[in-house]
Amino acid sequence: MKPILFLHIPKTAGSSLNKSATDWLGDKAVERDYGPEKYFSSSLVKQHIYGAGAIDEFGFFSAFQAEQKAWLSGHFHADRYVHLFGAQNTISFVRDPVERVISEYNYLVNKHDLRQSFEEFYRSPAETNKQFRMLGQFPWQAFYLVGSTEHYSDCLEFISLGKAVEIYENQINKKYPTSHATLNAETLTDIAKWNARDYLFVSEARAYLEKQFDARQHGKAFCYHDIGFIADQHIIGWAFYSDSEDPANIALYVNGGRRQTIYASEHRPELQTLQTPRSGHNGFRFSLENYKNADRIEVKVLNTDQTLWCWSKL
Repeated sequence: MKPILFLHIPKTAGSSLNKSATDWLGDKAVERDYGPEKYFSSSLVKQHIYGAGAIDEFGFFSAFQAEQKAWLSGHFHADRYVHLFGAQNTISFVRDPVERVISEYNYLVNKHDLRQSFEEFYRSPAETNKQFRMLGQFPWQAFYLVGSTEHYSDCLEFISLGKAVEIYENQINKKYPTSHATLNAETLTDIAKWNARDYLFVSEARAYLEKQFDARQHGKAFCYHDIGFIADQHIIGWAFYSDSEDPANIALYVNGGRRQTIYASEHRPELQTLQTPRSGHNGFRFSLENYKNADRIEVKVLNTDQTLWCWSKL
């Protein structure tokens, strides 16, 4: 198996996943980056990332490969390592933002003797929209899986089957209360307000995950994709199949009829940095100049008839 990068957003069942991966791969194959002060950050990380002198991410990854490591996890932003491991070897999980904030606060109070008030905690810059800042502001749609704690078992099966690693579900760090019922409605609303960007990101990630599950249920390869749209002007996006050097064949449908087809073969530098198939040549675009009166526009990939995006006036 190729080495896996697990971006562990706090309180998204990551400790359970790490325990399962360590049990399967062995402790010597696992590296951890949880900051310079954490005793469980591993030796290669301490040497190359937090040692004396400049941070050497490439030196770390070279040592990681030389020692035949298989798994790196930690509380870091995606841009620290994803360009080394590649998007298709990167996984993460998201969670309801309010539940996640409550869970992290209770954990820190009980486990690390946090003295900060709850209101100060959830309003602090370090804690607001944490999931988006760690993951969502990057091209996360190209990552192998951004799972959801609400579909945890299904996500573990997805990882196990796709990455040839036996991951099972276990219970770690679940003893601290996280229920909304412990807080009044005003406080819950305030937490949600301070994490509005997280809510949007988590909603997008869940919808994307449902597409992945639907493709698997129907026995079809999933087409990884992202699409931008400006009405009456253009559609610009990218699409690729995992481990395939063949460009995805993209079709534009207007009012139910197919109007254009194009291969997703344009160079996208940000995807090349993430080591997507075809060295980042996964882009495509459609002009909408001739379809300004359209009531419905769809983008599909013809290889598997997967709908990538849909827009309607109604």
